[in-house]
Amino acid sequence: MIGIIGEALIDFIAKGTQGPMVPFDSIVGGCALNSAISASRQGSAVGYIGKISKDMFGQRILDYLVDNQVLFDANLCAVKEPTLLAFASLDPEGKATYDFYTEKTASVSIDTSELLQVMQEHTDLRVVHIGSISLALDPVAEAILKALEVYEPRPVVFFDPNVRPAVIEDEKVYKQRFERALQRASLVKLSDEDLALMYPGCDIQSKAGSLAVEQGKHCILTLGRKGSIWYTPEGKTVAMPIIDLPVVDTVGAGDTFSGALLSYLHDRNCFGEDGQNPKLSDLDEHLIRDALLYATAASAINCSRRGCNPPRKQEVLTLLSSL
Repeated sequence: MIGIIGEALIDFIAKGTQGPMVPFDSIVGGCALNSAISASRQGSAVGYIGKISKDMFGQRILDYLVDNQVLFDANLCAVKEPTLLAFASLDPEGKATYDFYTEKTASVSIDTSELLQVMQEHTDLRVVHIGSISLALDPVAEAILKALEVYEPRPVVFFDPNVRPAVIEDEKVYKQRFERALQRASLVKLSDEDLALMYPGCDIQSKAGSLAVEQGKHCILTLGRKGSIWYTPEGKTVAMPIIDLPVVDTVGAGDTFSGALLSYLHDRNCFGEDGQNPKLSDLDEHLIRDALLYATAASAINCSRRGCNPPRKQEVLTLLSSL
């Protein structure tokens, strides 16, 4: 099973930029939830691990999880805290900028014991996805990191920082959490923007490569319209260009990529029978290239429609067969 820990929220996406009455589309979202939906739509067994509010937005989130066959824990649902909200505005290229309303919301209120209880119930947990705003907010950030430090057996950890400066209150504390998550992860997906924010002035590609080699992990660097590059612990690189479909917006592009990638690797047993493959040592160049291509195709389809709406497996296969 793929476990996804983190936030579930409602995205309000602006349909214009002018005037006092700008309309919004409201869409279920959040990095963790989007990644869970993406992986599940590829046919993988997925469990979402996080709290969900009993308010009207929380019910929409639950319905969405059910409709997409994503497992969740009933004890973490219908909590009194409200749903986390995000408001997104789009630039002319469809790229989103976010404002978040996070204080005392359901997604940030989980503690270590609650996380561990759910994780221990999933005896087939092979890989755990962490990252995004959940690592910037208390108490959920410390809960996630502490749970992964003590949980046994130790699953493979996939880290997608998806850095959001708007929710980082203390840069020093966030940097420490970022490094702790990086140390624990075996597979890391970083955007060029993530690296520029966390390592100002660095050469983006050189930094991604050095993280992979020096810390002994696989690093995937996403470069927007320039595609992606996979860096191995042995110093090898595999580059993948984008698949050029018409872009409506880029909301959830990285989340869709992550979910599809995890599903592809999970279905090929890359995380081991019981998740005990922390170095992902069986990944050869051919498999890496195929995994990148699959995730790239899924992300391209998502960007061809409004909001985060990850494709189903057959859609991805159809696109790949047409290339």
